[in-house]
Amino acid sequence: MFCWGFILLEIKVSFELTRVQGILFQPIVPRLVLVRVKKHSHQAIIYLVTLPALVIPLLGSLIYFNLKDQSQLVQIIYGLVKVYTFLWPALAVFVLLKLPWSHLRGYFRLDAKMAKEGAICGFLMGSVILLTLLTPWGDLVRNQAEMVRQKATDMGIIRFFPVFALFISIGHSLLEEYYWRWFVFGQLHRCFPKAWMAHLTGAVGFAAHHFVVTTTFFAGPMGWFFGCCVGAAGAVWSWLMIRHQSILGAWLAHMLVDLCLMGVGYWLIFFVAPAN
Repeated sequence: MFCWGFILLEIKVSFELTRVQGILFQPIVPRLVLVRVKKHSHQAIIYLVTLPALVIPLLGSLIYFNLKDQSQLVQIIYGLVKVYTFLWPALAVFVLLKLPWSHLRGYFRLDAKMAKEGAICGFLMGSVILLTLLTPWGDLVRNQAEMVRQKATDMGIIRFFPVFALFISIGHSLLEEYYWRWFVFGQLHRCFPKAWMAHLTGAVGFAAHHFVVTTTFFAGPMGWFFGCCVGAAGAVWSWLMIRHQSILGAWLAHMLVDLCLMGVGYWLIFFVAPAN
């Protein structure tokens, strides 16, 4: 109410001034005021469309990752979350925010420098994951092999785990870059006053549903530490997207990391768990 009262007051004052001066009334002041309000409203829409995007993946993982002996229900909920992940950014950006399709197409380009930096980033992150298995933490990872195998059974993916692993590493990583980097982080970056605020918020949102996974497999501080590592990786990939104005370099890094993680999962499920 205060905002609209302020606008009407400016319109009235402007009209009275122009009438007193005997000049033909031209609503310059009202037009400028309305532009500012429109911009404010546009930012409000951005916040409204990104808020559920930050929360729904977390809620979905809390449900499907904690259901036991209900593989069909888990697959349905997991599938619905992924359909939402695919459709909501397009609906929000092109229908609600009314941005042109070029806003998406421009972020799907790849050049040699971008590919090189993405590959180096993914290689370094993946190397850290694999080298961790050679440390005392590696024993803690191996101790969770039975739980990893049981979770794969509960989710109904153990019979076709290699196919699932490839889907996660290649297709799902691209979906996450489209969702978390292009949409969530990209929209927050447009309206937050400081870039670091968008990086931090996007990283926390990206890490949130991964915390469900890491704290399930690793109790205590270790699970939270691994979840924070996911958030840090998300922030690096956001930086890559801004640096190159494309998500494909970040996707390449993300894909290499997921290939390492799925490789560790395969090793735990089919080699470590049966031997215990």
